Amino acid sequence: MSGRSLFARQPIGAVAIVETPVSQWYARKARITVAVVGLAVDALVTAVLSVFCPLLLAIVLGAVAGLVCGVVAGVLVRVWPVLRVLWWWSFELIAALLVVGGPVTIAHLAGRGVALAVVLLVPVLCLAVWPVRRFVAAWSWVPVVRHRLRLCFAGIVRGTGGVRPGSLPLVLWARPTPAGERVWLWLRPGLELADLDGKAGRIAVACWAKQVRVLAASDRYAALLRIDVARRDPLTGRVESPLALLVPGLREKYLAEVPVSPGLPPVGLELADIDEPPAPEPRGGRR
Repeated sequence: MSGRSLFARQPIGAVAIVETPVSQWYARKARITVAVVGLAVDALVTAVLSVFCPLLLAIVLGAVAGLVCGVVAGVLVRVWPVLRVLWWWSFELIAALLVVGGPVTIAHLAGRGVALAVVLLVPVLCLAVWPVRRFVAAWSWVPVVRHRLRLCFAGIVRGTGGVRPGSLPLVLWARPTPAGERVWLWLRPGLELADLDGKAGRIAVACWAKQVRVLAASDRYAALLRIDVARRDPLTGRVESPLALLVPGLREKYLAEVPVSPGLPPVGLELADIDEPPAPEPRGGRR
């Protein structure tokens, strides 16, 4: 990657963090933000300070405040594409920080032997203990789904007419579910839920999933969507039932194996063995 700029046009073979059309669009937006925020803050600060100090001093302080606030706002707008990329890779960055920084910190605090023991123990727990392995595997799919959704929506945005650069949805949060993953998206102006009609199968293919459902996640904000990625059916597992105890041939076999909830009525009783409930006492009639 060329070290001259993160945004400028790169030579052949180099990889840019931000695409050139997106960079140019945010550069124009940053210049407009500097002017609008600077003038607004300048006028507001000058009007307020003119009540408490001389007019010339209020004008100077207002100009300085407007310049500082405008530059800060423009810089935030200009670097927003880079901040968005860092947010897309936040899971990987946090994981790398824990993998690299964790042992180093433990080595400085408790010694190299303890750090080496932790480094060897953590992979063993992740591979040998089934609940830990399932937890790690479930959360490992979350960054994969985030990146696959980003690539899929990039194609959808390019195929949607009239959508300006930088209109990729923002992935707010993602977490694993018993069936797969659940992702919350915030749509940028130019996209709506109707644009995703008929594209659930395309999103499922991009996420390497069996099925995908795109739903509105809020009754108040149309831009907030929820995507449910289904990789498996959690209801296909075997569920033991106490009804097997009602079969005479299976009663002795499964009596000690089939769990029975304490809230269920007694199983295997004849009607003659059940006491008849007492009759309710007659109430006094109308005289």
